[in-house]
Amino acid sequence: GMRPSARTPPPTAAGLSVERPPPQRAPTAPPGIMARTGGAAGPATTRPPPPVPDSAMPGRAGVATAAPRAAPPAASRFGLAVIAGSARGQRYKLPVTGCVVGRQRGAILFADDAFVSPLHATFLVKEGSLYVRDESSASGVFVTVGGTEALTPRTLFSAGQRLFRFTGRLEPQPPVTGRPTIYGAPVPLGQAVYGVEEMLVGGRAGRAVMTAAPLLTIGLAHCDLSFPGDEGLAGRHCELSPTPTGALLRDLSGGLGTYVRLASGVERPLRPGDRVRLGQHVLQVETLG
Repeated sequence: GMRPSARTPPPTAAGLSVERPPPQRAPTAPPGIMARTGGAAGPATTRPPPPVPDSAMPGRAGVATAAPRAAPPAASRFGLAVIAGSARGQRYKLPVTGCVVGRQRGAILFADDAFVSPLHATFLVKEGSLYVRDESSASGVFVTVGGTEALTPRTLFSAGQRLFRFTGRLEPQPPVTGRPTIYGAPVPLGQAVYGVEEMLVGGRAGRAVMTAAPLLTIGLAHCDLSFPGDEGLAGRHCELSPTPTGALLRDLSGGLGTYVRLASGVERPLRPGDRVRLGQHVLQVETLG
């Protein structure tokens, strides 16, 4: 007959949880606005200021700054055009500081030419003129002959796809007292005996001609050294005539070109139209506007 007190919680069934109302949370400020705990009302802080670029910051002690890139060297009035070889058609404008050519090193690379050395040649611009220098390459630097070229003994020169060596004059051996004289044909009186030999791949000697005639000719046919299958040769491509110190090489190719090898380290002046052979590549000197 007694009623439960209002202070007494109602009984619960076993295994059931009592749901309680979720606790009320304090109101939060909208995004981007910081809540205030007190004080006078004022404008809300929205976001931090934007970053300042490094270019606008003053220099700080101990912090290194990147140096500006140096301007490329000025161009000279000379250029090189590749007219033979796998890079045929390429053109290069030479800077006033010169240019290095090689198979692995340099501004101009002929990586697929087995006859080009890693560092082969250097083109230099001096006082408005262009020069080329052989950097002790294995196969050499060859330059076209401008009409005639004086040869000293053992000088190499090229015509078409052939390489030749001027052997020099054959001087008679003076008799040695107490020794017999070696038998042989008499040396022509008043005539110089000289010769040219072909050089094969690897530095081996090929065909050779020794003569006392005033001229020794090289070409496609009817010459002292004839090569009918060489398309780079003219009918009478070049000729040699003996001199007291060697021989005089004369180009008769009509524009195909006869090349002479430069001594290592020697700077050879070049003119517009001259051609330089490096391995299987031929470069022609151009004048740019």
